[in-house]
Amino acid sequence: MLHNLKLFIQKNLFFCIIWSVLPVFLGSLAYSIFFHSIPTNLPVGIIDNDRTTLSNDLAFYIESSPALSVKKYYNSLMEAKRDLDDGVIFGVALIPQNFQANVRKGVGSDVGIYYNAQFVLIGKSINSAFLQILTTFNAVSYVGKNLATDANMNIAKAKAMPIIPKIQALFNPKNDYAQFLLTIILPCMWQILVAIGMLNLLNETPKSLREIAAKFALNIALAVAWGCVMMGFFGALHYPHEGNMSIVILAMAVYAGAMSSLVICFQAILRESAKSISVIAAYSAPALAFAGITYPQNSMEIFASFWSQILPISYFMKLYLQQANYGLDSIYSLKIIANLLPFYLFLGLGLCVYYLRIGKDSMIRI
Repeated sequence: MLHNLKLFIQKNLFFCIIWSVLPVFLGSLAYSIFFHSIPTNLPVGIIDNDRTTLSNDLAFYIESSPALSVKKYYNSLMEAKRDLDDGVIFGVALIPQNFQANVRKGVGSDVGIYYNAQFVLIGKSINSAFLQILTTFNAVSYVGKNLATDANMNIAKAKAMPIIPKIQALFNPKNDYAQFLLTIILPCMWQILVAIGMLNLLNETPKSLREIAAKFALNIALAVAWGCVMMGFFGALHYPHEGNMSIVILAMAVYAGAMSSLVICFQAILRESAKSISVIAAYSAPALAFAGITYPQNSMEIFASFWSQILPISYFMKLYLQQANYGLDSIYSLKIIANLLPFYLFLGLGLCVYYLRIGKDSMIRI
């Protein structure tokens, strides 16, 4: 037994590396990038053309925000623009002249906010932080002004903020970017491992149908094992999981089989690993964008929606999210899993190609 295992490892060394080293390495790499959950202390600048008590108060509010960190005060917008271009800061607040005077008179004053929207995650964080700061600052200013005529604090607050929104985020209440991104990035990495693992096992032309079936089953088993580790990792991070884990494990097995079936078909037709991996990469590369997590499927254009429908991971992610967040019943989940079954037609096609190419006698023998 040990001798056979040793021979298998020697013969399929890269396959063993794929399913022993790469999952840990890629998972650790992805987590190390997003473990902070939300961006904090993003460097920004301030241009204070008023230099009054009120402008200093606004600068203090900006500095107090956990998302922002005032890196530098600038004398002009052009000076700040150079640092924005160089990536020294990600945003700048421009406080105009007569800011305090205009606020005191009640005529209003425009505070300019400029930020780098190249980085979507950072841009959204800076935009949200500045909006929250200015909303709070406006409310405090109005409350102070209203207290001059109404000594009652509650009345002063009501006049300043007649409508107080109570917004409750569902399923990701902390707006945790790690939860949002890791739950799609890790399955996409897992998909790549399933594909290259199956392809590596087919480097040498199989001698029989049983050999292909054994390699197919081995790849699925290892994929499911690491998929369970991935789910356990999500659980350790306290990501929600309201549904049935057995359904998710079943979906993993069917999904891994669907992806392996595609690889068998491509390799059987193309016969060269380099060509096969190119086709697989072109086919599965858009998974992160088209899986329906980073961008909703119902808002996609026709081509993007079509590509999403022919990616197995789209169905797996749909099932996982519904089980994790909603805990939907098993019958509905099984219907989603059934959408993966047509991909097994590629397995049949691949086996037929191998059967015809190698010969009936050699393919049936054990």
